[in-house]
Amino acid sequence: MPANRRIRPAFVVLSVAGFAAAAHSQSIQIDVADATLFPGESTTITLSASYGAGDYAIAGIATEVVDLLGRGGFSDLQLIAPMAGPGTSAGMVVPSGVQGIIAGQLNFPPAMIYADPTNPIAFWSMTFTLGDITSREILDLETRTTRFDVYTDRMSGRSESRLDDLVEGRGSIILLPAPGGAAVLGLGALAMGRRRR
Repeated sequence: MPANRRIRPAFVVLSVAGFAAAAHSQSIQIDVADATLFPGESTTITLSASYGAGDYAIAGIATEVVDLLGRGGFSDLQLIAPMAGPGTSAGMVVPSGVQGIIAGQLNFPPAMIYADPTNPIAFWSMTFTLGDITSREILDLETRTTRFDVYTDRMSGRSESRLDDLVEGRGSIILLPAPGGAAVLGLGALAMGRRRR
């Protein structure tokens, strides 16, 4: 192994959103860009939305990202075009995660403005920075959505709610400390084991 190559600790992403999307048409997915991080490093977390084959495009979404264990480390909240239309908001970081995410796009055929029918469509992102950790912890995220509207066809501009059939996004990330911190933990556990004998 080359001397300048560093060994990265495991940072495993377990997301049930992908499995749920296969079974249901309307879903939100949580995607993590980089699956390995040392304390102090960052990755991008993106939300995407899928809709059923009988509809034309996503019209509007109101959701929040809940940090079930209160880890924090979120910044750089952004809506992703074209879902950054009028009246939208990237939300704000709160102790429980991110609230107030409102994403949407226009479909107004009389003015020849048509929504992007990409399916799934990415609509929001943020940066997660891993702080110093001394033991294995889990970042456990889920979405809680109050609005999920779709345009039913390209030429009418009419939208309908699909909230009743929505599968929420879920993502769990196992965080391990830097190799030095893991070694210290291992030595501590070894010393405790010797004391018990």
